[in-house]
Amino acid sequence: MNACSSITIFNIRIFAFLATVLAASAQPYGYVSNEMGNNISVINRATNTVSATIFLSGCGLSGLAITPDGSNLYVAEQNKSSVAVISTASNSVIATVAVGSSPVQIAISPDGSTAYVANQLSNNVSVISTSSHTVIATIPVGTKPVGIAFTLDGSRVLVSNLSSANISVISTSSKSVTATWPTGAGPIGMAMSPNGASAYVANQYVNTVSVHNLSDGSISSTVTGFSAPNSVAFLPNGTQFYVSNGNSLSVAVVSTSSGQIVAKVPTGMLPTSVAVSSDGSMAYVTNGYGYSLSEINTSNYTVKMTLAKVGIYPFSVVLYH
Repeated sequence: MNACSSITIFNIRIFAFLATVLAASAQPYGYVSNEMGNNISVINRATNTVSATIFLSGCGLSGLAITPDGSNLYVAEQNKSSVAVISTASNSVIATVAVGSSPVQIAISPDGSTAYVANQLSNNVSVISTSSHTVIATIPVGTKPVGIAFTLDGSRVLVSNLSSANISVISTSSKSVTATWPTGAGPIGMAMSPNGASAYVANQYVNTVSVHNLSDGSISSTVTGFSAPNSVAFLPNGTQFYVSNGNSLSVAVVSTSSGQIVAKVPTGMLPTSVAVSSDGSMAYVTNGYGYSLSEINTSNYTVKMTLAKVGIYPFSVVLYH
C-alpha cells in the first residue's frame, strides 16, 4: 500500500503527544502510528519485532489510546477527521467515528467508558462513548488543541492548546470547561505525576516543562534545558520522567525531586513521543525522520535496541503489557 501523499496539518513535525503507561498484561505489545504510512505497526516487545501491520484508509495517523482492558485501540485520523477503532484481538477496524477537524490526540477514561479526542483545527474536543462508538458531546476549548490527558481519578480532562498557550480543564461530569490555566508558549504533550498531584506540560516553543498543581493550576516549578520538547512520560514510581527533544535527537531524563536533567539519551532523528513500560524498566521512543523505534534501558540510560523501518514517519507509541 502506498504512503500518504499529503498531510492536511502539522506543518511543523516536532509535534507529538503523551503516550500513556497502561495496566499490566501477559502480552507485552506496543502500537506505533505511522503518520504518512496509513498504517499501525504492532510491536512484539518480547522479540522486538513488528509482528503485524494494520492498514487504515485514513492518512495523517497521529494519536493513539488503548482501552484499559487492552481490547480496543483508538487511532486519530487527521485527514479524515475521524477516529478508527481497532480490535486488538483481530487487528482489524471495527468502527470509524466522525469527530472534529483534524483530530490529533486521544485519551481514554480510567474506567474505559469514554474517549476524549483533541481536534486541533476545529478547536474542540469530541467525547466518544466506547460502548456505542458514537460522539456524545462536543466541547469548545482553546486554539489548536494538541494534547489531552485524564487526571488519575478520571474527574477531569486536561487539554493543551498550542496556540493559546494554556490548558483547558474539562469536568467529565458536566462535559464543560471549568477552568483555563496559563502555560509556557507552545504547550503540547503532558503527563500526570503518579501521585496524582501535578501535571507536567512540555512547552515546545520555550523549551521548558511546566509543573502545574492540579488543585488550582498554578505553576509550582519550571524545568529547563530541553530542545523543542514534545512528549512526557513518567516512571511508575514517580522518581523520574522522560522528555523527548524534537530538535536534538535525544530524550532527557529528569529527576522529579530536583527538577534537573540527569541524562540525555541519543535517539533517532526527530523523536516525537515516549512511553514507559509498566514495570519502569524500558522507555520507547518514536523517531519520525528516523523511521524507527528506540528502546531505552531506564536503569543505565542506554539504547538497548533500535527497531529500524518501523514505519513511515512513526508518530506516537502506546504500550500494553
